Amino acid sequence: MTKPLFILCVLCALCGSILSGCNGSNTAQTVSAPPAASNRVVLYCSVDDVYAKPIIKKLEAQTGLRIDVLYDTEAAKTAGLANRIRAERSRPRGDVFWSSALLQTLLLSREGLLQPYQSPSARDIPKQFKDPRGVWTGLGVRARVIIYRDTRSVTEKGMPYLLEDLLSPRFKNRVGISNPQFGTASDWAAALATRWGVPKTLNYFRALKKNGVRVLPGNSVVADKVYRGELLVGVTDTDDFYAVDRNDRRIGYYAGSPWDRPEINRVMIPGSVAMLKGAPHPEAARRLIDALLSAATERRLAGKMRGLTMLHGTVWLNRGADRYAFATVSKDPSQWTRDDTARWPAAWDKVREPLAEILLAD
Repeated sequence: MTKPLFILCVLCALCGSILSGCNGSNTAQTVSAPPAASNRVVLYCSVDDVYAKPIIKKLEAQTGLRIDVLYDTEAAKTAGLANRIRAERSRPRGDVFWSSALLQTLLLSREGLLQPYQSPSARDIPKQFKDPRGVWTGLGVRARVIIYRDTRSVTEKGMPYLLEDLLSPRFKNRVGISNPQFGTASDWAAALATRWGVPKTLNYFRALKKNGVRVLPGNSVVADKVYRGELLVGVTDTDDFYAVDRNDRRIGYYAGSPWDRPEINRVMIPGSVAMLKGAPHPEAARRLIDALLSAATERRLAGKMRGLTMLHGTVWLNRGADRYAFATVSKDPSQWTRDDTARWPAAWDKVREPLAEILLAD
């Protein structure tokens, strides 16, 4: 081989080596693009699916999220999903908890199973319906009410205005409540124990039991049985009353007033939205929470669920002694409640098991 040819071969080899090294370097530095943020989010929802499904479908179209929903049953409302969250604590599968009530959300927060997220959508929701740390936020609020069969036999002798009225002999075996171990009945029992104290609350339920109270699977069952005349009186939520109200004057309801012992009658129970600790899709969870807590979503929900009062755009007036009046365009400004929800979990701890023994015993 001639010297010029040898030099040319060496140069070619060096160039190939350099090019190969450059290509190898480029290959080593090439990093696959980060995966796009997941649009999937898992929602645990205890709101009745007849109301929640259209809302969720609208939110999917609005946000581009793929919302996988797990609902609860009427009988195990809220408590069933809360227990699932507890069971999954070591490996969370859900991202967001949309509850039709508040107590189980408060209990999950106390157990460290929720994480804070202060959504910008909740800025104008009154502070008494938001956790100070941002762990939960209210979405719509319902009143716990006494409903009665609107017949002469009831109204001529005086409508049942107070919970104590349900102990009257004329209502023996004709009063219905839903099981306080589940749903908003748990919130109601916890609120009573907070306000009355544990002994008085348990004595009240003992007296109800003695008067033949019927403990039913859900609030809607209570409302239906009063409407059909199988019961004369019941305790349920405003939305369940309106679900069976046919404008034929068969039933009526009473929820208390500012002058009529509001600490007893005016139990207001908000729905709640919270992010689960360790949520597998945190970014999507925050987007869903923002959409759920928007005024537009709450307005849509209130339009479907009669008896639900919006928290957005509601003026809550502090009347002192931790009582509040609220006024909206469509609601009576004289309705009252108490801001004592933070004390519900401790009260519930003391009455949960005794209540089960009192009401479910043969």
